[in-house]
Amino acid sequence: MNDYYDYSPQVELSGPIVVSGYLADFTRSVTYRAASLLGLAFHDIDRLVEHEAARDVGRLVLEEGESAYRELESESLKRALRERPPGLIALGDGSLLNQENRALVESEARLIILDFDLANLFWRVQKLARDLDPAPWHAIFAGVPEDLDQIRPFYQQRQAAFEEAPTKIDANALGKSKASRALIGCVEALSQ
Repeated sequence: MNDYYDYSPQVELSGPIVVSGYLADFTRSVTYRAASLLGLAFHDIDRLVEHEAARDVGRLVLEEGESAYRELESESLKRALRERPPGLIALGDGSLLNQENRALVESEARLIILDFDLANLFWRVQKLARDLDPAPWHAIFAGVPEDLDQIRPFYQQRQAAFEEAPTKIDANALGKSKASRALIGCVEALSQ
């Protein structure tokens, strides 16, 4: 029995917890780590979309447009919210721009935002874009932004969708490991 795994979550959730933020890769990594350490189910909406579309998000957006991606994203979110036992769901940065998605998350889950200020987001995007060059840092953006004004509209759109979230983690000074620990603390508090 060397491969025996005892599934015993560290917390009991009454419903799913959705985690979103300005950078999907950061959100995905942080949420996955927290779910793993807590023994909870994990759903990554972008990976579910890629599975359904049989290609990566960037290629889907390039070939069929952002609307095709957003439609699959909404369908995947609905399925993930119904999964039992409930767990953590990593949601892409633009999903909550859709009013139906936002209403669905508000009615069926608890929402936690991994929050950055504009300057910190700009610094992180620059680093990510340079690390990924020539690949885009985001499915709908290409290149390395050279000033804040290039990402300000991206930030402001998401900020408006995120500002109503009841739970936010200030991730400005946090790497993925510390952000995961902060997320674990929030999940534990919400499960009580």
